[in-house]
Amino acid sequence: MAVAIRLRKEHLDAMIAHGLEDTPVECCGVLGGKDGTVHVVRRAKNIQASPYRFEIHPLETGRIEREFDEQGIEILGYYHSHTGTAPVPSPTDVRAMGPLFGPPFVHFVLGLKDVENPEARAWYIQDGAPVAREFEVIDG
Repeated sequence: MAVAIRLRKEHLDAMIAHGLEDTPVECCGVLGGKDGTVHVVRRAKNIQASPYRFEIHPLETGRIEREFDEQGIEILGYYHSHTGTAPVPSPTDVRAMGPLFGPPFVHFVLGLKDVENPEARAWYIQDGAPVAREFEVIDG
């Protein structure tokens, strides 16, 4: 399987830290970068404030997109946490993310059920189903 996205360990750590801080509410955020490599992890507010659902307000997404444009980067993907289940998109996630977060956008789900051993998995939502994707943690 080809690598769908690359990021530094600090980016992965930032997403996981966000998830742990927001627990029991699901966290969410946006990944910005170039050429398939993440440069920025931008936290967003989960307006659902729910342990089972997440939603980023469209105005916040627009603000983040403008910020990225000013930096010369683009939205590469998104992330959210699962505080009590595996890092696999739920049927609710698929319904919510499918139209907005399919390829080329990579979506990370952070599994925080075991806070001592958090997991991160990357996905595309394609044709109404989650498709596992590879990601690479790079130096630099």
